[in-house]
Amino acid sequence: MQLNQSVFQKDNGCNASCQIEMEQSKEREIEKRGLCPVCNNKTRLKLRKNTVLKNFPLFCPKCRQETLINAERWNISIIKV
Repeated sequence: MQLNQSVFQKDNGCNASCQIEMEQSKEREIEKRGLCPVCNNKTRLKLRKNTVLKNFPLFCPKCRQETLINAERWNISIIKV
Protein backbone atom coordinates (compact mmCIF):
# COMPACT_ATOMS: atom_id res chain seq x y z
CA MET A 1 0.00 0.00 0.00
CA GLN A 2 2.86 2.38 0.74
CA LEU A 3 4.29 1.85 -2.73
CA ASN A 4 1.03 2.98 -4.34
CA GLN A 5 0.96 6.14 -2.22
CA SER A 6 4.56 7.02 -3.10
CA VAL A 7 3.80 6.48 -6.80
CA PHE A 8 0.76 8.73 -6.47
CA GLN A 9 2.86 11.45 -4.83
CA LYS A 10 5.42 11.26 -7.64
CA ASP A 11 2.71 11.39 -10.32
CA ASN A 12 0.96 14.29 -8.61
CA GLY A 13 4.24 16.21 -8.34
CA CYS A 14 2.81 18.67 -5.81
CA ASN A 15 2.87 18.80 -2.07
CA ALA A 16 0.68 21.08 0.07
CA SER A 17 2.89 24.17 -0.35
CA CYS A 18 2.97 23.69 -4.13
CA GLN A 19 -0.83 23.53 -4.25
CA ILE A 20 -1.10 26.73 -2.20
CA GLU A 21 1.26 28.50 -4.63
CA MET A 22 -0.83 27.29 -7.58
CA GLU A 23 -4.01 28.63 -5.98
CA GLN A 24 -2.33 31.97 -5.27
CA SER A 25 -1.14 32.28 -8.87
CA LYS A 26 -4.71 31.63 -10.07
CA GLU A 27 -5.93 34.40 -7.77
CA ARG A 28 -3.32 36.76 -9.22
CA GLU A 29 -4.67 36.06 -12.69
CA ILE A 30 -8.16 36.95 -11.48
CA GLU A 31 -7.14 40.21 -9.77
CA LYS A 32 -4.74 42.89 -10.93
CA ARG A 33 -3.58 46.02 -9.17
CA GLY A 34 -4.49 49.40 -10.57
CA LEU A 35 -1.50 51.56 -11.45
CA CYS A 36 -1.29 55.31 -10.96
CA PRO A 37 -1.37 57.06 -14.37
CA VAL A 38 0.90 59.84 -13.05
CA CYS A 39 3.77 57.97 -11.32
CA ASN A 40 3.04 54.39 -12.53
CA ASN A 41 3.14 52.90 -9.01
CA LYS A 42 0.66 50.44 -7.50
CA THR A 43 -2.45 51.86 -5.89
CA ARG A 44 -4.75 50.20 -3.39
CA LEU A 45 -7.25 49.43 -6.15
CA LYS A 46 -7.76 45.78 -7.13
CA LEU A 47 -9.38 45.11 -10.48
CA ARG A 48 -11.04 41.90 -11.56
CA LYS A 49 -11.90 40.97 -15.12
CA ASN A 50 -15.58 41.79 -14.59
CA THR A 51 -14.96 45.11 -12.76
CA VAL A 52 -16.61 48.18 -14.30
CA LEU A 53 -15.79 51.65 -12.95
CA LYS A 54 -17.12 54.94 -14.31
CA ASN A 55 -15.88 58.32 -13.07
CA PHE A 56 -13.92 56.64 -10.30
CA PRO A 57 -11.58 58.87 -8.24
CA LEU A 58 -8.32 56.90 -8.12
CA PHE A 59 -5.99 58.12 -5.35
CA CYS A 60 -2.26 57.35 -5.37
CA PRO A 61 -0.71 57.24 -1.89
CA LYS A 62 2.80 57.86 -3.25
CA CYS A 63 2.35 60.94 -5.43
CA ARG A 64 -0.84 62.00 -3.57
CA GLN A 65 -2.67 62.77 -6.80
CA GLU A 66 -6.31 61.98 -7.49
CA THR A 67 -7.29 61.00 -11.03
CA LEU A 68 -10.73 60.27 -12.48
CA ILE A 69 -10.73 57.01 -14.41
CA ASN A 70 -13.01 54.61 -16.23
CA ALA A 71 -12.15 50.91 -16.07
CA GLU A 72 -13.64 47.92 -17.83
CA ARG A 73 -12.05 44.47 -18.35
CA TRP A 74 -8.66 45.63 -17.01
CA ASN A 75 -8.60 48.55 -19.49
CA ILE A 76 -8.20 51.87 -17.70
CA SER A 77 -8.91 55.17 -19.43
CA ILE A 78 -8.08 58.52 -17.83
CA ILE A 79 -10.79 61.17 -17.70
CA LYS A 80 -9.09 63.94 -15.74
CA VAL A 81 -5.71 64.25 -14.00
